[in-house]
Amino acid sequence: MAKNSTAVYGASGKTNLLFFDPDSLVLVTDKTSPLYDERVHLPVDENLARNIDYQGVLQPIAISKNPETGKVEVAIGRQRTKAARLANEWRRARGVEPILIPGFVHRGERSNALDVIIGENELRQSDTPIGRAVKMRNAMALGRSEEQLAVLFGCTTQTVKATLALLDCCAAVQEAVEQNQISVTQARQLVKLAPDEQRAKVKELVQAGNDKPARARAAAQREVMGDAAPRMKTRKQVLAELERASGARAAVLRWVLGMEEAGELPGLPSAVAAVDSFDAAVAKAA
Repeated sequence: MAKNSTAVYGASGKTNLLFFDPDSLVLVTDKTSPLYDERVHLPVDENLARNIDYQGVLQPIAISKNPETGKVEVAIGRQRTKAARLANEWRRARGVEPILIPGFVHRGERSNALDVIIGENELRQSDTPIGRAVKMRNAMALGRSEEQLAVLFGCTTQTVKATLALLDCCAAVQEAVEQNQISVTQARQLVKLAPDEQRAKVKELVQAGNDKPARARAAAQREVMGDAAPRMKTRKQVLAELERASGARAAVLRWVLGMEEAGELPGLPSAVAAVDSFDAAVAKAA
């Protein structure tokens, strides 16, 4: 005699899960519909499609039957539906059986569907960068390749390599990443340093960014990393600089401002090399 699944798993109840051909589902584009969400117009996420092609749709969508048309509409799961359609195109081209999407019926009022859509998408909590790296490492320990991880995590193999590199950083760098005190990009740069150098540099970065708004913090930390972008100059500022300049410097600034053609300056390459602030002037005046 088959055992009752509710009793086997100690569940408090159960419901039926339905399966749909993704092409048969309606993605609502009518802005007057209570099921409309503007993200329905987002391009198909090919990384998600590759993941679905590999292991199917793991999280069921929610559907609702339109009482006026009788069609089944997607209440939650628009991106999964679009990605599953693309995955099935690939599967049909390979002669493989298409994937069905698991779904459950949205039991609430259609007029309240927006509340469900907001709750589904806005209350999610992503992995931290280090947490994601740990999951990747654990999956590799189970025999997954970098290519498989890229499919599972919806990224490129280059991102897999870069994310795993975070685990080679010293604890101080990892903690700064987790606390959002430095960026993942900065941490990936620090991993190239010796542990003592990492600790010293991350301390500088954190101190440089303390009590600063986002843009000011980013600029200060870029300077610490030695890759501060040149200050942008307005055309007016470049003109003022031209009034003080002479020789090769003046020639280059006139060229930047469009006063002279490159062909009129046969010595332009050497002149450019001689002008230290040329790049800054170009960045601002171009």
